[in-house]
Amino acid sequence: MEKRKNMYYIHVAIYLIITFGIGFLPPFAQITELGMRVLGVFLGVIYAWCFIALDWTSILSLCFLAAIGYGEGGDALFLSGWSFQTIPPMILSFIFAEGIAQSRLTQYVADKILSLKIFKGKPYVLLSGMLITLAILTLLQCNYAGLFLLWGVSYSISDRAGFPKKNTWNTMVIASTIAVFVWASYIFPFMPGPLMQISFFSTGMPDAEIPFVGWFVIWACYCLIYCIAWPLLIKFILRPDLSAIANVDLSTTYQGKTKMLPDQKFCLAILIAFIVAMVSPQFLPDGWAITKVFTTLGLSGCLGIACAILAAYKKADGEHYISLQTAANAISWNIIWLLVATEPLASAFNSEECGILSSIMTVVTPLLTALSPSVFLIICMVVLGLATQFIHNMVLIVVFIPLLCPLYVQMGGNPFVMFLALAVAMNAAFTTPAASWSSAMMFGAENIITSKMYLHGFSHFVFSLLLFLVLIMPLASILMPY
Repeated sequence: MEKRKNMYYIHVAIYLIITFGIGFLPPFAQITELGMRVLGVFLGVIYAWCFIALDWTSILSLCFLAAIGYGEGGDALFLSGWSFQTIPPMILSFIFAEGIAQSRLTQYVADKILSLKIFKGKPYVLLSGMLITLAILTLLQCNYAGLFLLWGVSYSISDRAGFPKKNTWNTMVIASTIAVFVWASYIFPFMPGPLMQISFFSTGMPDAEIPFVGWFVIWACYCLIYCIAWPLLIKFILRPDLSAIANVDLSTTYQGKTKMLPDQKFCLAILIAFIVAMVSPQFLPDGWAITKVFTTLGLSGCLGIACAILAAYKKADGEHYISLQTAANAISWNIIWLLVATEPLASAFNSEECGILSSIMTVVTPLLTALSPSVFLIICMVVLGLATQFIHNMVLIVVFIPLLCPLYVQMGGNPFVMFLALAVAMNAAFTTPAASWSSAMMFGAENIITSKMYLHGFSHFVFSLLLFLVLIMPLASILMPY
């Protein structure tokens, strides 16, 4: 414990040295003296995000920007960060997801799907069904509740099959469910994960608007094919012995007789209405009143109404369904403060008075002209994808999405395609516990064989990239033109 505490303070010291030490170095290329000080703050907070924390270091980065003389002072920098367009819908989406999760739709949907006779005696069909179930639960805003429920199902199945506590089946299921959980969370662009990354894309490409329908179709296809193709890959390439799983009878546990409770019906209706409100402006005529209303409300307005209805609704016992104060406990403040800090940091990094971005462009432009857009995209995917297996993916996402998407446009490429490529590469962070929050949770799960988890994690990384190149890349060029 003492050693860990000392290491923490060593990281803090290194963070401060980087933050203020780089500013004393002589300027080079087109970087100005102010640019060197900004570069110190920028690189310092990246180090802090990797080794210390996301929340308080993000707050300090804004304070340090003001202290070194960038911008119009601390008040202006914090106002700039909090007025970032993604902050309101991000906070509301956390509250909305928590409200839906409280209805316990998870258990109901799982019971209905896993009771189907198609799974009896077919372990790979069962695995595919479990993955599709998880994708549906994720779309129903069940979040980690759906994930943990499927893990419990896996443990129960392995026990009935007579497997030892730590076994290949659980290792395979947990790695697969983590991957599908990540990709299913991208199907709706208003969910916290994609919403955050879209905000980084908007920082680099402020005039490019993500097409909702194209996004939805692409990620829905990607996730569905993943759920079907991955079990086939396991069956014909990895070939684990799952004969004991084929003898497990799920009908004794999942009978499909569960009835949907009134609160679950209410929350499902709210969720469907919200999705309709988000999708309908893409299809209805622009002149219709309902189209104008939904368009005017936008994502924040629709989320706000949904959260207000959940808070106003009273259950049969007279209690409010949710309290906004209690539901706010579900807000991930690490992510919120990261977003608040990102916008001013990105503005400083890109500003002409600092000269940082122009210096980078001077170096990379000759390299870009020697590569075709497709080759450049593949190189970025592979290099950053491998890097994120050892460096927390959040750090790479913050830095490279707003940087590489505009560069890709200058090469004549489609920035939406590059954005999706980076999203896949840097979220397929499954190989090591340090790769991402999802990966850390995967390696920390019970009843897994750790040595085999590394193999499964890396296999998911490779498969994710290949599926993007075969499926999403051509599909995105059609459905998300620029």
